[in-house]
Amino acid sequence: MDNSSSKKGTPLPAKASTNSSATPSNQTAPSNSNQNGRLTLDRNDTSRYSMGTLFKIIKEQDEEKGDILAANQKALHDLKREIAMGSKKNYTLERDIFNLDKKIALLIRNRITLEEVMASSGDISSMLLTRTTTLKDKREREHYGQLFHVLQRQTHYMATLARLVKLGEIDNLLQTVMFTLYGNQYDDEEEHLLLSMFQKVLQYEFGESTGIGNLLRANTALTRMMTTYTRRDAGQQYLKSGLSKVLLAVVQDQDNSLEINPLKVYESYINDYESKNGKACPLPRKVTAEEAAANGEVQNIIRPRLKKLDELANNTIDTIIASLDAVPYGIRWICKQIREFAKEKFPKATREQVCSLIGGFFLLRFVNPAIVTPNAFMLVDVKLSANTRRNLTLLAKILQNLANNTQFGGVKEFYMSPLNDFLTGVRNKFNTFLEDITRVDNLDDHLQLDKYLRLGKTGETAIHITLNEMYFIHALLIEHLDVMCKEANDNTLREILNELGLAPPQLPRKDNANVDLLLLNRYKDTSDDNKEQSMPEQIYTETKYLLFTIIRSLPTLSPKAENDIKTLLEEAQKFAQEKKDSKLADKVKKVHQSLKRLVEDQIIAEADNYAKLRRDTVQELTNYEAQIQKTTADLERLKAVLKNIHENNNFLKQQYDAYQKYLENVRQNCSTTPGKVKNTKQSKKGPFKFSHVKLQQDGVIIESEVPDERRQHIFFSFSSSAPGVFDVAVMYKSRNISEMRLQLDDLLERQHNNNLELETDFLKLNVNLLIFLLNKCFMS
Repeated sequence: MDNSSSKKGTPLPAKASTNSSATPSNQTAPSNSNQNGRLTLDRNDTSRYSMGTLFKIIKEQDEEKGDILAANQKALHDLKREIAMGSKKNYTLERDIFNLDKKIALLIRNRITLEEVMASSGDISSMLLTRTTTLKDKREREHYGQLFHVLQRQTHYMATLARLVKLGEIDNLLQTVMFTLYGNQYDDEEEHLLLSMFQKVLQYEFGESTGIGNLLRANTALTRMMTTYTRRDAGQQYLKSGLSKVLLAVVQDQDNSLEINPLKVYESYINDYESKNGKACPLPRKVTAEEAAANGEVQNIIRPRLKKLDELANNTIDTIIASLDAVPYGIRWICKQIREFAKEKFPKATREQVCSLIGGFFLLRFVNPAIVTPNAFMLVDVKLSANTRRNLTLLAKILQNLANNTQFGGVKEFYMSPLNDFLTGVRNKFNTFLEDITRVDNLDDHLQLDKYLRLGKTGETAIHITLNEMYFIHALLIEHLDVMCKEANDNTLREILNELGLAPPQLPRKDNANVDLLLLNRYKDTSDDNKEQSMPEQIYTETKYLLFTIIRSLPTLSPKAENDIKTLLEEAQKFAQEKKDSKLADKVKKVHQSLKRLVEDQIIAEADNYAKLRRDTVQELTNYEAQIQKTTADLERLKAVLKNIHENNNFLKQQYDAYQKYLENVRQNCSTTPGKVKNTKQSKKGPFKFSHVKLQQDGVIIESEVPDERRQHIFFSFSSSAPGVFDVAVMYKSRNISEMRLQLDDLLERQHNNNLELETDFLKLNVNLLIFLLNKCFMS
């Protein structure tokens, strides 16, 4: 927020309101009294809205209330920033947990294959950076500020990058887009830019599609971004208000089972019989699914469960349909884009096909994940029993088929087919609901710039970004520069990247840090560029704010300036020159440019001395008491949001701690011999020595830069002082010439991702054979 010329007790003007009635009792603006004795302004009498009126209002405002509004605005700004940073931390922590879960699975798989494996997670940490630094090189700082200003404002660049990245790069790109460039989910301008980027990626996705059946199904940057978008606060609040009651009904009865798979019901029946009677069940244990389904006892158990599942699914669908008005605008707008692009690309598509695409996003990527894992979405706060998890999974299966407009059947899930009657009965009304979701205003009509925070962004905008995020995006842009600049028909990006040079390598975790990067408009003095990058609504809002701050800076107004904006600006320019106030001079220059643009766009007219602008600015100043109430309510709402973010962070940390304990147990188990007492400290194992020639013959070394004549004198010494961590010393004759460290779980992840070549400074190694060698040498 620009506080360079603020005075105590002077609130900022907000967007004009058409039903403003609350005004302070000491207001001096031209007004009439209504039946309640309150002051009202005649919006049609524009002669009353002079610069003199503005000057009087500003000088005579209620200081105490002005202080309250100013404090609220500052608190809102700080809260929104904290929410954005907290959301980013939670996303990073969720990603860490996912990666740990994957590594544990790889370790288990490797242990099963090789009977026993020593494993370690290496340096496990949450990667939640707390250190903030600055780029000391001014030139580098400015160029990165220009780069990310272009990327944030010109959304076609990130939209293009989103479809060019490799699968392994999606998460890092997702973090930068969703939580750095557009991380302030309560800033309408950032929301506008983010949704505009979605629109461009969706447009390309539909344009390249050859069939409607495979659209938005793959795990791409777009689909991952869409899913992550639904996890922002607006989506979470909707799920909490809409689904909590339904889910609570399921969760409260943890012992209740709605299992209808006849084989599982059959097995459970036998177990229950034997547990209660203390003798073997007369039924045969091994039967086919058909035989289990034909059993009378199984049928008696399944019949009431099918009825309960039908009721549960009906209640869920009715709840979702009734919540139409509560669905966040952004999610509805994405659904609208899906429908419009589908009709444009596939004009002969049926209603069911189009609704299936919308349902695929709304149900499968938004609602269903919350149903299957309500704990992760903070919708319930109890540990789920195995029965409850299965019940929720069955409900999600029903909704999945409803979203896909398909029936149950086939060999695998034949037992779900009795629920086809439910699907048939609700399909039409649910498709109507999916169509109704898409009936929302266009983006420009709906999203108005934030009344409070946007006013503070007329000067400078900064993003909170890590060094590695900056370098990662920098490297991606260089890699795909030709494609991006060709499609954009713009050399701005190429110019900035040429000046920046090659992207720095990724930093070790200990050296990575946060940066508050100031975004800089490379062409800030070029009016045409501003014209391209700013929306009329934004310019209008900024102009009102700047006009307010200019009047606030002046000690007096001449009679002519009281009735003429241009004269007022001339006097302000002269005052700025006398006081050598460059900031005030810049504001005057900006207002001149904005007035010209707004006249061109027919937002205001010079002929009536910009009557609309004067009227709206006065209206806003007379209604700051209502603004106090609004900002106070917003503060309470955002405090609740931040509380949820902190609770979610605690939940994620508990999950993370559980993974750490599990991996510690794996370490201990792998570092002991059965039957012996476990040692808390593992003694060093090795060294095991292999010659360069031997490793090359065995295929471990694929390529080597070592000269042929020296290879017979090169040896590799493998040792391990911690489970799953291997130190390799490279020896030439008896002299140590190089060292490297290998971690088993990283090698396993490479193997899992089919990245089977490991490059070092002078070697290329076969990952599969390297893992085999390490397990052969270091197995307990």
